Amino acid sequence: MEQEIQGEAAKKPSKARHRSPNYPSIGLKTAVAKITALYKKDGLAPSQKLAAINHMGYEKLHSDAARALSALKSFGLIEENDERLKLTQRGIDIVARQPDDSRRVDAIRVAAMGPEIYRELLAYYGESGLPSDATLRSELVAVRKFNPDSVDAMIRAFKETLDFANLPDEKVIESEYKETGGEQPPAIKIGDFVQWESGGQIQFEAKRVRALSTDGLWAFVDGSDTGLPIEELTIVSVDSIEKPVGLHIGFVAPKPPGNEKPAHLSAAPKMRSYSWALSGDFNARMDLFGEAQTEEDIEALADYVEITIKALKRSLKASQDAAS
Repeated sequence: MEQEIQGEAAKKPSKARHRSPNYPSIGLKTAVAKITALYKKDGLAPSQKLAAINHMGYEKLHSDAARALSALKSFGLIEENDERLKLTQRGIDIVARQPDDSRRVDAIRVAAMGPEIYRELLAYYGESGLPSDATLRSELVAVRKFNPDSVDAMIRAFKETLDFANLPDEKVIESEYKETGGEQPPAIKIGDFVQWESGGQIQFEAKRVRALSTDGLWAFVDGSDTGLPIEELTIVSVDSIEKPVGLHIGFVAPKPPGNEKPAHLSAAPKMRSYSWALSGDFNARMDLFGEAQTEEDIEALADYVEITIKALKRSLKASQDAAS
């Protein structure tokens, strides 16, 4: 009988770990120190992921390093592509400009409002200001289901961020996240054509927006993987755009030597982009060029998507194992 009881106990599943909602594991001041170290080593060039975390003070990509990278992304300071990390324009404005530069000050304040949980708390308490730490702790645990063991670290990072960005916790200042009495420009959407003006100069002819960051502060246009600040973009009318004959907007064919035009440059391939906002800073994008010629093309695409999902599952499992 005793053996049966022990056997039943062995089959009992272990208690599920109580995970808090997504929040930055470090405050903005610490995050800026991390990207400053990265900037001093590699400048504006993309860095190999392992080299980047080494520059930031981590020996390998363990759970602490992974959480720090997630925090940097939630503040909008870095972006990742093909296992390489690079500073966003927001991050560059913070590390490369002088401390009293208004564009650096603005970038820091916008970064402070990047994490969703920070925006929610500031919007919730509004003009009344943040409560005491004890009251805030109760709110986070009871209402927002934070793990009691991690809530104090979250509050410390939150307060550090407010102090660093000079956002007083006794009264939340007006920000671009709050409505103002003035007339607001139309919100930029995927599919809009926009012009980018920075430093008083138009940076390019109108291009189509193919994706938006999950925090709504950055837009990605055709032909570039670099996020552009929403506040520097202006929507333009499609009718006002002069389209080159035979070319899609945003495609510039290189000039071949001589007068002959190679056959492979006779027309731009048709491109369709699909993007999904999933959760937190996790999102997906798929670009398709040209048209499928056979059923095998569709099957090959399905195989590629399946392989990608399997790789993501392995990565997620490894991260969960490292965290536990």
